[in-house]
Amino acid sequence: MTIYLIRHTEVAVGKSVCYGSSDVELASTYLEQVSMLMNNMPVSAPDLIFSSPLTRCRKLAEDLSLVTKRDYVQYDDRLREYNFGDWEMLPWSAIPRDALDVWMADFVNLAPHNGDSFQAVFDRVRLFWEERVLPLAASETPKTVYIVSHGGVIRALLCLFLELPLQNAYRLHLDYGAVSKLTVQNGTYTVAYINR
Repeated sequence: MTIYLIRHTEVAVGKSVCYGSSDVELASTYLEQVSMLMNNMPVSAPDLIFSSPLTRCRKLAEDLSLVTKRDYVQYDDRLREYNFGDWEMLPWSAIPRDALDVWMADFVNLAPHNGDSFQAVFDRVRLFWEERVLPLAASETPKTVYIVSHGGVIRALLCLFLELPLQNAYRLHLDYGAVSKLTVQNGTYTVAYINR
């Protein structure tokens, strides 16, 4: 089975705002970024598309399915981005520096108030993988699957595949509109590329 992990394109709020589980609008450069993304996608259509239900992923997943004129996008809440709790939609500069420093020192285990720890994100993403994707890999028919999601979710998946410690997740750079490709065969993961 071949899997393409696709990060959504840029959002309108910019990088100075703390957003994760908030449903934010896409940047005006959406069509240009989708065009660039398509250069890294296979010519043949996927068998299935999984997507986060948030608009920035939903729109991309639906547009990717329009190319093949098939309605086969499946939304899963476990593919939603990290929830920053009380920090959602605040400028990063408005978050108290001492609180931010404590969280950043152990983001795997600590969560912003009313938010997620990275361990919680990893646990729900792993559950999605085990329940929704691995059964497809066990079938005898080769499959191509797209997973349209967010930077935190894709990093969690890559940590799972590469058996990376979660504290190293953010050493993996992922651009907006980037694609990472892997294969699963007989329980073995092979990462072909990250962040194209």
